[in-house]
Formats: sequence, structure tokens, C-alpha cells
Amino acid sequence: MRRRNREAGFTVIEILTVVVILAVLAAILLSTFLKARAQSSVAASKANLRNAAVALEAYFADFDSYPEELADLIPTYARAVPDDLCTRGPFAYDTSMGGSPITDYKLSVTYPLTNACRLVTAGLSYTPGGGVTDNP
Repeated sequence: MRRRNREAGFTVIEILTVVVILAVLAAILLSTFLKARAQSSVAASKANLRNAAVALEAYFADFDSYPEELADLIPTYARAVPDDLCTRGPFAYDTSMGGSPITDYKLSVTYPLTNACRLVTAGLSYTPGGGVTDNP
């Protein structure tokens, strides 16, 4: 009786090793991709904050005060009120520190723990004297 030669092929251990290595590489790449995507969304949100600030400063130049609401900028100073791209919602517009007439403001957004942008920063804020800053 003849013995059959073992046919060439991979063992189960070899295949599992390759699968585990591929899974680890995929996890690393996925987390890097998600962080890069969040960074680009935060950068776009910073640009939207600056655009809103430019419109607010143009309004201030004409009326010597800031508007009561961001919607007052439409259509003369902005086509639309810019939104935050991470939360897909409006920026918070606080004029409580400005007195009457309104001479100061703060635009801000805070990212919830479940938001991908939270990987980059806890939130953003803009003030005329300080510019765009990351919330700690």
C-alpha cells in the first residue's frame, strides 16, 4: 500500500495568523482615517466661525452694535448663517457680556462625547479679541 504524499497547502494556523495580522492593520488604518476626517470637519467649522465673525464685524461697522440674533445678518451680510459641520447645527451666539447696545459676543460649540470631532477637541469658541480657540 502506498502512502499519499501530503498535498501542498496552508495549515489552519497559518491562515488564522494572516487573518489576525490583516485585522490589526485594518483597525489601525480605520482609527487613523476617522481622526483625519474629524480633523477636517473641525478645520471647516473653524472656517465657518471666522466667516460668521467677518459678517458680524461688517454689521458692527454699519450699526455700531452687534445683532440680537445671527439671523439678522441675512441677506445683507451673509447668504445663510454658517453651521457647525461636526454637529450639523448652529453655533451658540452669546451677547450677554456686551451690554446695551451689544458691543461684544461669543460664538461657540461644544461637541458631545459621542461626536467624532471630540477626538480632536472638546469644542470651539470665537471672541472678537481672542479669535478662534479650542475649548479645553
